[in-house]
Amino acid sequence: MELMIVAGEPSGDLHASHVVQALNAQSLEISVCGMGGDMMETAGVALDIHIRDSAVMGFVDAFAVLPKFLKKQAILKKRLRQQPPDVLLLIDFAEFNMPLAKFANKQGIPVVYYIPPKAWAWRAGRAKKLAKYANVIASIFPFETDFYKNAGASVKFVGHPLVDFAHTDLTSAKARETLGWHKNEPVIGLMPGSRRSEVQRIFPVMLEAAANISLLFPDLKWVLPLAPGISKELIDDCKESVEGIPHIKIVKDEAYTAMRAATLMLITSGTATLEAACIGVPMIILYRTSWINWRIINALTPLEDSGLPNLIAGRRIAPELLQAELTPDLLTNATVDLLCHPEKLDAQRDALSLVHKQLGESGAAKRTAELVLEQAAST
Repeated sequence: MELMIVAGEPSGDLHASHVVQALNAQSLEISVCGMGGDMMETAGVALDIHIRDSAVMGFVDAFAVLPKFLKKQAILKKRLRQQPPDVLLLIDFAEFNMPLAKFANKQGIPVVYYIPPKAWAWRAGRAKKLAKYANVIASIFPFETDFYKNAGASVKFVGHPLVDFAHTDLTSAKARETLGWHKNEPVIGLMPGSRRSEVQRIFPVMLEAAANISLLFPDLKWVLPLAPGISKELIDDCKESVEGIPHIKIVKDEAYTAMRAATLMLITSGTATLEAACIGVPMIILYRTSWINWRIINALTPLEDSGLPNLIAGRRIAPELLQAELTPDLLTNATVDLLCHPEKLDAQRDALSLVHKQLGESGAAKRTAELVLEQAAST
């Protein structure tokens, strides 16, 4: 079987590598090409394009890299036309992958779309378009599955890929000891984002709030799990403009240990909020982007909440501070409120447990691989 996979961001690269591993476990003769990163390459994918400079945040960033995107799309379309694979597997990265789905469909190439566009959140018309282009959609949320079914798509709920690896066997006490603290010490975790622009806009607010909070709770411990692609130098640069910052332990490759150790996480809206939900740690969800991006988001998004745990729960179980509301004072107040009311933290933990259950059973990559094989067998 010949398969092309297109993933445009590090998270997609990770999920794609797991699908390839699941396919390889079938002991079939499979040749895989496409666009991705180091993890796909390690799994055996012959990359036509590497994603080193593909990740973007917001509409303004997307416009800036549009020429590069069009060039990459042209390379992949040429490959699809000249050496059509048995199946095209698209993963997330909607603005780039939707045109590829349309092109492949016209070429008669079966399309499997894993982690489809969040049309349920904004630009709902994409669901009907994808229903035409994709032979099957591998959905990761139950409500998303229903949404795409109503749009006329062939869709299967495969579960969320985070369920397979967003976990730790450590207890909270053991996680704190692993990080060098006493088992009963309260800990605040900071996750300012996985993109440079996110960190630059959000981390300084976190730091000012941390300075305020540490005056009220001097025994608090602080930890920051460094996101892949974010340098310690960038973190240090943000610290230079803020006074009175408590000591923050920076850890690498120990995000889930840090989450398990935390009493509360302050997290930039995105996949990390679902990771925290899987771990079961209460959180405050933060987001800030450029003014123009925010205006466009507000115009296109009918949702009241931004955080994925809140969307899945169908109500606001974790506080959100977005854009103009993300100030040091408001973040300080929200954090102090939760620290002073343990019952609120307990209620959020209970709600997050239900969110975790809604993400489905483990094995999302395996089920997606099975959908790929089914499409290949039908051609």
